[in-house]
Amino acid sequence: MDVSVIIVNYNVEHFLSQCLLSVRKGITLLEQAGYKAEVLVVDNNSVDGSCAMVRRQFPEFHLVEPKKNLGFSKGNNLAIRQSEGRWVLLLNPDTIVQEDTLLKCLKYADVHTQLGGLGVPMVDGDGRYLPESKRGIPTPSAAFWKISGLYRLAPKSARLNRYYLGHLSEDESQTIEILSGAYMWLRRSALDEVGLLDEQYFMYGEDIDLSWRLMKWGYENHYFADTSIVHYKGESTKKGSLNYVLVFYRAMQIFASSHFRGRGGRAMHYVIQLAIFLRATIAIASRVADAVVLPAVEWMLSWAGLVLFLQEYGTWQNIRYDWATALPATGMYALVWLFAVKLQGGYDRPWRWNAVAKGVVIGTILLLATYGLLPESVRFSRAIFFFGTAFVPLVIALVRSLFHLFFGKFGESVTKRLYVAGSSDLMPMRELVSTHDVLAPLDSGSIYALSILLKSDEDLDGGVEWLGGMDSLSDAIRVHQFNEVVMSGREVPPGEMIRAMSLVSDKNIRFRIAWTNDGQILGAGGPDGGAITDWNGAIFKPPARRAKRTLDVTVAIMVLLTFPLFILRNQSDWFRAAVEVLLGTCTWVGYESATDDHEGPSHNFVFKRAEGMTKRARQRTLLAYVRDYRWTIDVQVIWEALISYRETHRHGSN
Repeated sequence: MDVSVIIVNYNVEHFLSQCLLSVRKGITLLEQAGYKAEVLVVDNNSVDGSCAMVRRQFPEFHLVEPKKNLGFSKGNNLAIRQSEGRWVLLLNPDTIVQEDTLLKCLKYADVHTQLGGLGVPMVDGDGRYLPESKRGIPTPSAAFWKISGLYRLAPKSARLNRYYLGHLSEDESQTIEILSGAYMWLRRSALDEVGLLDEQYFMYGEDIDLSWRLMKWGYENHYFADTSIVHYKGESTKKGSLNYVLVFYRAMQIFASSHFRGRGGRAMHYVIQLAIFLRATIAIASRVADAVVLPAVEWMLSWAGLVLFLQEYGTWQNIRYDWATALPATGMYALVWLFAVKLQGGYDRPWRWNAVAKGVVIGTILLLATYGLLPESVRFSRAIFFFGTAFVPLVIALVRSLFHLFFGKFGESVTKRLYVAGSSDLMPMRELVSTHDVLAPLDSGSIYALSILLKSDEDLDGGVEWLGGMDSLSDAIRVHQFNEVVMSGREVPPGEMIRAMSLVSDKNIRFRIAWTNDGQILGAGGPDGGAITDWNGAIFKPPARRAKRTLDVTVAIMVLLTFPLFILRNQSDWFRAAVEVLLGTCTWVGYESATDDHEGPSHNFVFKRAEGMTKRARQRTLLAYVRDYRWTIDVQVIWEALISYRETHRHGSN
């Protein structure tokens, strides 16, 4: 075997299909020239149908399915150990190779006896040259110029742009230092000497580490300019997200600690920490801005309306107001109304007008109740409160309608459903979906399903496409953009229903239960009603989370203020628990999955809801707890723990 092409895939089915088509053409040309090649595709537990596509369209390629996300290094190493080629090509799934790329690289590599690794010029989907096609060793100074972005001031400088070797021509073949993991042509015998990819790296950095080790063992890394590939940069890893940015810098920290010592290692560490801080600051600022824009616009317009009303009212009543006081006072009035709307869930997605109305009414009552306590200088007239009660909702309606018109952020999206069953027998679910008006099939005709028991992803009968187990729920929702989940009430235990909701509690997902025994769909209003997560008190909804967090903080502060009493009662461990709750690393009362298959907790907590109950009773209790949360229940659990001298135990992990 001359060449082994290895591709590690994760939820990029369409890019992978393009990539494999181009590789197939390249292998055909290799074989016509008398060479032998193989292709190994490692799928890191994708939920987008990648595996079925490979089996259907590329049966001649070897599909490796570890059934979990191994990451880039472990996935490639798994395939390298199974491969037989004297040359190994690590190729990203979001690439397209030219028909003669493999043949040209093979001929070039065979005549360069010191070559350990080879890379080629890469262009993105718009045809722009990607500078990471050739890179230098990321020394502390090179990393600083790269991370700070200052290398762009002199992109051709050997000093300022050492990271991308800007002084070297993009059109000439030559030796370089660091190869790109998107296209990494490697000598098998060299890998046998220096070792495979370092599995400390989950993603990013492993190509830098391996390139460095090849050089240290006396091999050369080459940039081969006589061909090029397309690399749809970031499609296989979603590099724009903060999570992957942090993964990248974590990889750089591993590299620095492995290859730099003393002053250089410390300098590299400081540069990386600075980069993490800056990236995190930008990401947080962006999220804050996104959360603040809407209420800020509504507040300014409400404030302006109150000011105009006060002006006209003063003219009508022949009253002269001190505007140095009136301006900030009307701003505070508007703020009280919008804050009350916020507390009632008026800013939670999807927006609910009943929450807005309740918030405005509560704000009005609060302002009227405190009117007599206000300083005389800001007691203009109760008329402004009655005006605001009508005006503020109009402002909110206008602003959100405009947001919907220009930004598409208002209203319900088209329903896309995911079905969860307990085994491979999905026929009752399929029949229910096909016949029930509430759960009519999607236009595409595809029925996607998860299973909490099924261990194989073989195609299922009845047009049902299996996407994985319950642990794949978050990925399935992200990839397929599901916004509703329907669970089989007959097959999915209440504990697993709770677990499913907790896995995606930070997303706007509606849940229903399909009672396949009698053909009914259970929701908030009973059979065929709304989703079970439409209960206003559901623990996963923002109002309940706010109430729970408020209680947590209140109890934690009370414990800290009365800590000497806990020492006298030999309950000093409550102090540590209170600190952790105050820091937000856990909650006072939580719950674990009620099933035997999944023992992992749904959240870090100090005391367990449904302590000491039988399994069946615990399931019923937990389902009631999460669908209709009451803060008084948490108070009861905490009080019982206090009077029974129960020790605190922090359950769960970060």
